[in-house]
Amino acid sequence: MTLSDSTTSPGANPKPKRSDFLTLLCILTFLSCGISLIDSVTSYTKTEAVARTERIDRPRKVDPNAKPEYFEDRSNSDDPMPGDTEVIRSLAGADFFYGILTLIGAVLMFFQRRVGFYVYVAGVLVGLIAPISVVGISALQTSFGALFSLIFVGLYAYCLREMR
Repeated sequence: MTLSDSTTSPGANPKPKRSDFLTLLCILTFLSCGISLIDSVTSYTKTEAVARTERIDRPRKVDPNAKPEYFEDRSNSDDPMPGDTEVIRSLAGADFFYGILTLIGAVLMFFQRRVGFYVYVAGVLVGLIAPISVVGISALQTSFGALFSLIFVGLYAYCLREMR
């Protein structure tokens, strides 16, 4: 029996093919994590410039009788991003760990490893809880990526059956 015979034996359990849906989710996560990591590193290394960024207020004409527009901003935008460099660094660090954990989880899931799902969920929890612990509940306004990741948790959970 040769080496090639042992790897192609009919009794061997072949590795299941990764679905296109899981592949798409992983690729979208890779892109999102890459952007998140670049953003967090930039915010951490250029904290002074980020702290000097001015808030732009645009005048809004609000007619209480008018029907709201589809894309109307309904968030509480009275809380601007903090200008304190230490807070910005803390938020950048939290975003960095969120990006790293979700990226590691996505890579593991790309290779169909079930543990990647749990690493991804841990990263999403870091992305939600860490900013709230640093800034308070107003941090949810800037944690859109982590909130969007909750949807991906559900989508990845759908793919758990094809992971080992």
